[in-house]
Amino acid sequence: MPYLTDSQIEQSLSRRSNEDERETSSGGASLATLAPMAGGMGAAAIVGFVRAKFEDPATGEWKVPGTDWDAEATAFVAAAATAIGGGYVGLDRQWRTIAAIGAIGIGSHYIGEVARRYGKTGKLDWHVGGGVPPWDPTSYDPTQFSAPYDDDAARGLASSGV
Repeated sequence: MPYLTDSQIEQSLSRRSNEDERETSSGGASLATLAPMAGGMGAAAIVGFVRAKFEDPATGEWKVPGTDWDAEATAFVAAAATAIGGGYVGLDRQWRTIAAIGAIGIGSHYIGEVARRYGKTGKLDWHVGGGVPPWDPTSYDPTQFSAPYDDDAARGLASSGV
């Protein structure tokens, strides 16, 4: 079992001390620390924009064509799988890092949309979307031309589909 020599430990500690001094003297946040945040936010913005362009205007759902899979959730799983398993198929570390940052951004946007929808409806729905719900003639809404539920005649008319 290899052990570190005293000179190797001293060299490592001295290098880390120099990095700490450099980071402190440069005012804290450097480009290297901001890049993952900017990358994640960029991925979230891009997927939000693309979702707005391709989602179904009636339901707000964005599905992979020919399937029932939510396209944003699928993109998250693909990016996360690339980041986690890319090394097993020979993908460079740089590309796995980019995939991980993209997965963080896409996943954050998706979970934010799920939470937003849950906050609005009280129902957990993994097919996120903000479409207009279908009109229900038996519901009372002040913008609809119907009477409230306590009116038997209006309730009968509404349930008959007239």
